[in-house]
Amino acid sequence: MAQEVAPRPTVVIPRVDAPPRLEDYLSGEQRPGAHVTGFLQRHPGDLTAPTEQTDAYTGQAAFSDTVNLTGSALQSTAYWTSIEKAGRKLYYSFNYTDIGADFRAPLGFVPRTEIRQATSFATLRWRPKDSPLSPIGPNSLVQYTWNREGELQDWLIRFPLQIDFKRQSFLFVRRAESMERFAGLEFREYENWVSFSTSYLRWMDFFVAVSDGTRRTSFPPKGSHPFLPTSAMARSDSRSVRRRVCSSTQTYLYSRLAAPASSGHAGTIFDNHIIRSRVNYQFTRELSLRGIVDYNGVLSNPGLVALDRTNHLTADILLTYLVNPGTALYVGVTDGFDNLTLDPINGIRPTRNPTTSTGRQFFMKTSYLFRF
Repeated sequence: MAQEVAPRPTVVIPRVDAPPRLEDYLSGEQRPGAHVTGFLQRHPGDLTAPTEQTDAYTGQAAFSDTVNLTGSALQSTAYWTSIEKAGRKLYYSFNYTDIGADFRAPLGFVPRTEIRQATSFATLRWRPKDSPLSPIGPNSLVQYTWNREGELQDWLIRFPLQIDFKRQSFLFVRRAESMERFAGLEFREYENWVSFSTSYLRWMDFFVAVSDGTRRTSFPPKGSHPFLPTSAMARSDSRSVRRRVCSSTQTYLYSRLAAPASSGHAGTIFDNHIIRSRVNYQFTRELSLRGIVDYNGVLSNPGLVALDRTNHLTADILLTYLVNPGTALYVGVTDGFDNLTLDPINGIRPTRNPTTSTGRQFFMKTSYLFRF
């Protein structure tokens, strides 16, 4: 829980900014400016220096001074720098981030502190002539993260390849290797990913992806140490529109973790199925009907993961009469079903299928826009 802090008197701190302008990139010049941000305990500064027409260097620095209600002070610094080169064929960027353990930014968002992180990203593209292919080429992402004591916390290396076709279609292939330090242990992970998307047909969009690899389990059962299971994932999305009257969206997600023999365990850790079907029918310009069916099933092995076996099914129906964005009438019903049943001895007992209604609701909402 975040501690409440008491404000500390401070002087007005000027902030120096050098935002890149179009004439700066064309002339290669830098024109810094300055303005006062106000009475703050966070004292940032940044600088942008274009070097060539397609190159740029950016740097930022910040200092935070936070005082708790107990009177103890937290003071730390944060730095960020970036080098970027952009061209028609080659794009490259390098970022370095350094954030202290006691750095606080209540008005901002800093997801991780006490890190020194280096990230390199590059893309290379070819543009074949007289070919159904659009730009084609590989990407690369390399990222290393240390704490301020110099201990390696994690690293990530990705080498994707994307092939773009005409009519908004693409094929994406990626291999990833990574290491993550968790509970004092190092976990080496990998992932193979293939996805395909197309809008070749004007009335339908389609996307499918599959992957396999290894992934750390964050919820081992009591008395068991974290281990590295094998993983599999599949996803498909489709959206179709017929004569601008009826549209439907279908989504299916599948994920699976299994314990390898080297872990000392055996069997499937869990299977997770998520299915969503959405249909919308437009009777007239004002009147429409929408229906959604959701299913989420977690088939877990209690001996290998601290998750309950759950099956949840939800159905929603909504009738809308929309005169304008401010005047409308909504009538709907929703119902949820779970794999639970009442037991006179144990109270609530899990079952195999989601046949028990656990949340039924009927509602009506209206709004009217008064114009003066």
